[in-house]
Amino acid sequence: MIDYAILSCRTLNMLTRRHFTKGIVGSLLASQVQGFAGIKGLKKPAVLDPDRGIEGKGWSMVVLPDTQNYAKFAKNQQHFDLMTEWIRDHIGAWNIKAVLHEGDFVEQNDIKEGGGRGWGDQNSASQWRSAQKSMSTLYGHVPTILTTGNHDYGIRNAETRETQFNNHFGLTDNPLVCDGKGGGIWREGFPNSFGAVTLENALYTFGAPDGRKMLVLSLEWGARDEVVEWAKSVLAKQEYQDHFGILLTHAYLNGDNLRDGTKGHQSGNPHTYPTGKNGQTTNDGTELWEKLVKVSPQLKLVLNGHIMGRHVGYRKDDADGGHEVHQMVFNAQGLGGGSDEKGNGGDGWLRILTFEPNGKELSVRTFSPLRQKLGKDMWNTGDDHDFVVSV
Repeated sequence: MIDYAILSCRTLNMLTRRHFTKGIVGSLLASQVQGFAGIKGLKKPAVLDPDRGIEGKGWSMVVLPDTQNYAKFAKNQQHFDLMTEWIRDHIGAWNIKAVLHEGDFVEQNDIKEGGGRGWGDQNSASQWRSAQKSMSTLYGHVPTILTTGNHDYGIRNAETRETQFNNHFGLTDNPLVCDGKGGGIWREGFPNSFGAVTLENALYTFGAPDGRKMLVLSLEWGARDEVVEWAKSVLAKQEYQDHFGILLTHAYLNGDNLRDGTKGHQSGNPHTYPTGKNGQTTNDGTELWEKLVKVSPQLKLVLNGHIMGRHVGYRKDDADGGHEVHQMVFNAQGLGGGSDEKGNGGDGWLRILTFEPNGKELSVRTFSPLRQKLGKDMWNTGDDHDFVVSV
């Protein structure tokens, strides 16, 4: 039996592609929340020329929100291309060291024909090709770290844990993630529900320009109990104790600044999907906080998408070790016309996270290369989209 959890990048590259594609067939009162009022009181980042960027002052990561509305309409796929092309062309200007995708690459994982009824005009094969094409623009230029969303599983929406994600996003596709020779930022992974180590559950580390040892942990949609236990055990390893950790997952924080599950299993909670029912284990935001985030000293930042409505949210809590954990939801799929066939897929919004050169601040900016191209306001300077936190 293969022990996937300890295989190296080089060893995994020797496995056949079919190993990676088997999946195809504390309470609210105890926490200290900083909500919208807190964001209004936070410092604003400097307004910058997007083409000149930070001019060597600090370094950045870029977050891609749910991209399903770009993939499901043929006319919108160009906007996804524009977003990743902009990132590629501005790696130097913004000193970008990683790009993180929050999941929901597609609207439907496995439909043979375009969905209709607001579900788009592209079949799943086209949607996955669109996502793969856009993301591959970044390969060889910057590390890409991915998580999976509910729409990336089942037929339309997480009816099962079968996914085409692994056919289009393999472990060694981006050599800066894993080059098959032992290089790249990927360190280890945990098997998906079909027993294959893929990018669904993965740990990455890299050195930042400011000297920080960065760690990113990405977890599958509605992470199973065994995945959470693996994540906890990985973070307990001595070699990762001095890292600045980020958790990347699809569902965690809601637009009301409450973690998913705080008010029970409402619509959108992983427990309400087939992948979280009928004996299937799953974990929502509240459970991830209790079981993993607040007890892991490295985790200082949590990023997720999934939620529409306000599309954004933020809270800050003290973990068991006394350090602050910043938790942010950023999604844009309902903007720019959203799911409607007349929409543009999400207005092209990106989130740029910049670690400032003072070593104490993280600037959060929201930028749209699509709106820049159209001559519209390219920065969202609203309090919920544009702020600075202490790190």
